[in-house]
Amino acid sequence: MKSSIIKNVKWLLLAAIVPALVIGCTQIELPDLVWPKPPETARIKYTRQYTGGANFQAKSKAADVLLGAKRSLVLKKPKGIHVAKDGKIYTTDTAAGDIFIFDPVNKTATSTGSMGANFFFKPIGVTTDAKNRIFITDSQTDKVTVLNQKGKVLATLVPRTPFKQPSGIAADDEHNNLYVIDTHNHHIEVFHLDTLKHKDTIGKRGKDEGEFNFPSNITVDSEGHVYVVDTMNGRVQIFDSEGRFINMFGQFGDVTGMFARPKGIGVDSEGHIYVVDAAFNNVQIFNQDGEPLMAFAGYGDDRGGMILPSGISVGPEDYIYVIDSWNRRVKVFEFIGEKHAERKKTGRIAPVEPKQKN
Repeated sequence: MKSSIIKNVKWLLLAAIVPALVIGCTQIELPDLVWPKPPETARIKYTRQYTGGANFQAKSKAADVLLGAKRSLVLKKPKGIHVAKDGKIYTTDTAAGDIFIFDPVNKTATSTGSMGANFFFKPIGVTTDAKNRIFITDSQTDKVTVLNQKGKVLATLVPRTPFKQPSGIAADDEHNNLYVIDTHNHHIEVFHLDTLKHKDTIGKRGKDEGEFNFPSNITVDSEGHVYVVDTMNGRVQIFDSEGRFINMFGQFGDVTGMFARPKGIGVDSEGHIYVVDAAFNNVQIFNQDGEPLMAFAGYGDDRGGMILPSGISVGPEDYIYVIDSWNRRVKVFEFIGEKHAERKKTGRIAPVEPKQKN
């Protein structure tokens, strides 16, 4: 009898409060936020942000609150990010000791921990390959672990010398390469992607071409070129798929084109290079010659702001995902380039993007 009364009271409360919640949750359409600002031609557009699993659920938030639904995954201290070709967003979280997997297409959210892989302590980098294997670096355990999509351990990488704080990681299916930044060994370990056997080591500590000083992040473009953030040398270095040096750019400074605390790196389909800077709280864009083109975002907690940004990943549709670490969120921007123009012309909706903003 008592439980029946409580249940009825819950439903009465739900009936009374839902309209207010719906009104309160109604989104106000804000003007587009773009860079550079008018009258110049916009090249980057803010689209949305993610703070956790609730952004990917189709269920009623009001019902969840009142009826005691299971709490969603919430970002605590996000660090690294990778957007796979199928649109899934993989985010490492050092405070949670977990890797969140957000699926904007199917509107689901999970984590490697919830799948049973709850042995990560300080996950930093994450990537996937064409076989949908998940590769995760852990700078506290000095391990790189390979999981399947169900969280089962498939392998642990064995480098030439023991890892010392592995960080950034990137897979190149086309050239059968897997790259791991070995930060405190000041080099990059290369593995055969198919067999996961050690293949090569790129670099050593130093300031010359092909040498590193605490490298941190890495990405690979469609041609197999490898881009490395050489953090304590204040620069970016570029290599080919065989590990041969191609180019480098950047130095420490406080003006456009220079770096203070370079972090994540990404490349879009047109070859533009994006570098996150945690001190400038922005993202700088360079061409293939290392010439600065523009920057976007800045310090703050509003739509256009970031505080201590870290990782970045450019998705298959040229949407740019940036870890806004202090604000505990993922910011999503769109590069207004050829893919944007094609979508606008055909009316095609990017398959990796949810239809509604949040």
